[in-house]
Amino acid sequence: MFSIFKRKESQVPVKDNVWMRKKSKWDACVKMASAQANAVFIAWFPATQTELATHFSTYGINNSVLLATQLTTARAEELIIFVEHYPLSHTEQALFKKLGFHQVPVLSSLDEPLFSLFGGEKTIQLMRKMGMKEEEIIAHPMINRAIKNAQQKIASKVRAEVKADSAVDWFSKNW
Repeated sequence: MFSIFKRKESQVPVKDNVWMRKKSKWDACVKMASAQANAVFIAWFPATQTELATHFSTYGINNSVLLATQLTTARAEELIIFVEHYPLSHTEQALFKKLGFHQVPVLSSLDEPLFSLFGGEKTIQLMRKMGMKEEEIIAHPMINRAIKNAQQKIASKVRAEVKADSAVDWFSKNW
């Protein structure tokens, strides 16, 4: 009857790792791919998939870079790593649940469109003043909550989603 009495649907926990700049994130992906031959990198947008695949080829890395829409099953021997967030949490969660994930690692950078809308550049400046280096990772439950809150704010403003080939295009069409 009233939505306040409904149980909140359970969410697959997301473990966010955030870098200041995308280049540092891609370099970290190269290190992960070199260390884990079974790592499969997942992008939500074709532009991201192409960008990471190009970065990998520069270093002679042959790990898979797939689109999230290409995932139909996840094999136990694969280490699945998402290299960006989808702007809408419910889209992410639907895939995570469909694939039976118990926890999902997501790599992001503060210069990506999702963060740019919510003060990513100011955060980068603050982190530099605190002495952080660009290749350092930020990972904390507060970061996870901030990203989830940003996705909820975005979802509240999107009435009819228009799909796009890049995060930049997605935000220009939907925000």
